[in-house]
Amino acid sequence: MTEAPTGNAVTTDTVLALLDAAPGSDRDSLLRTARDGRHKLAGTLLSLWAVSGEELTDGQAAELRTARERVDRYRRVWEELQEHAPDAFPLKGATIAALYPPGVLRSAGDLDAICPRHADLWACARHLLACDWELVAFTVGPAHPGDTVSPHLGAEFRKPAPDASQDPYAVGLFTAEIVTDVHGPARQLARPPGSAWTTSAVALVAERWERPFRSRDLLDLVLLLQAMDEEAVRQFGADLDRVGLWPEWRQAMRGVARLGWRPTVALPYTRAAAVRVRLARSVRTAVRWSNPVRAAAFAAQSGIEGRGGRPAALASDLVHRRPGARRLLASGVPLFGVPLGGGDTAGDTGSNPPAGARPDDPAGAHPDDPAGARPPAAEPVDGLRLDDVGRHLVARTPLGSFLLVSGAARQEWLDEVNGAEPAPRTASAPTGSTAPTGPSSTGTSPSGRSGA
Repeated sequence: MTEAPTGNAVTTDTVLALLDAAPGSDRDSLLRTARDGRHKLAGTLLSLWAVSGEELTDGQAAELRTARERVDRYRRVWEELQEHAPDAFPLKGATIAALYPPGVLRSAGDLDAICPRHADLWACARHLLACDWELVAFTVGPAHPGDTVSPHLGAEFRKPAPDASQDPYAVGLFTAEIVTDVHGPARQLARPPGSAWTTSAVALVAERWERPFRSRDLLDLVLLLQAMDEEAVRQFGADLDRVGLWPEWRQAMRGVARLGWRPTVALPYTRAAAVRVRLARSVRTAVRWSNPVRAAAFAAQSGIEGRGGRPAALASDLVHRRPGARRLLASGVPLFGVPLGGGDTAGDTGSNPPAGARPDDPAGAHPDDPAGARPPAAEPVDGLRLDDVGRHLVARTPLGSFLLVSGAARQEWLDEVNGAEPAPRTASAPTGSTAPTGPSSTGTSPSGRSGA
């Protein structure tokens, strides 16, 4: 085994190893492989050729220029968001890119920002809307006991790229670092984050819940591990344990080992920890599907994910009517927002409790909390009000009003909330809600977190 590459050792040979290609391979075939979603290394490879003085074709130079412009655009957006929310911090993306050598590019599909408070998310979201970004997804999810914000929120924005053939720009604002599991509550890591490297490394390992590891993920992970000091490594292990990521960590390390690299961090007793996590997951899965409320809600969610067909539509209709969205949220089910007309809450910063809820029983309290009350350290819900409108649950926010659903929404529900005459019922009535689907080419998933 050889030592894993450091930032300054991210070379053409490193990328060729990740692509499983010989040094003398044809350039065009190398680029085709590097562009593949299994790797996402085309920009890195082109930049390595450029900094080493190799001549690029006009097409290759244009591709590299476009990739750099995209990274620069996200850098400017992040600088603007920091002005509005100084406590917000980026996840992966620019944090990892800083570990690459000067001139070597880490391409960016999107920008993810973690907002420690609701107020930070509202401030960033308002700025993006003022700059003509389009809000494409809004989510409200339960928090775990001890989280410093409840409920957890997510908002995703898009803006067309200058060239219509390019993927749109995408920015995600979240109050929790781990939102890759659409079937469960978001996971908040240590606050304040002890190390940017630690937070991004845990989020990178969590990507495996959503998709197979890319070869670039393995490179990024070893660079993050090498940047950590002893305290950061301890926090990293604690966060892996907190979220339950030992099986994914072991899989990532097996991928690194297959490359012949020896990472600088070796965590102890991971095999036993992985067994423990798998057993706990089996128990949770059994409990989840034995609860009729959650089981129906998770079946409904498959409609948002583009699967499920008619059964998912029926499940969505069932759980929306009874037990209803408020009970689903209290049961640990994340909800997706469908925009309502009027935007009557723009600028609302009220902190009223949800209609019908006790002041000490916030919507979003996690079912594992036996008292059903907000954790002592949780912030007051500021700028968000959850109202019962007939049989529906509506989120009033500074960004507008949203009907909250667990699956595909029916037009008649929107009409009822908007006070319109309900539309005729048809078999094709379900319409897609604004769940965070995101552009697939940027790696954004129904969970709302991308692979940038």
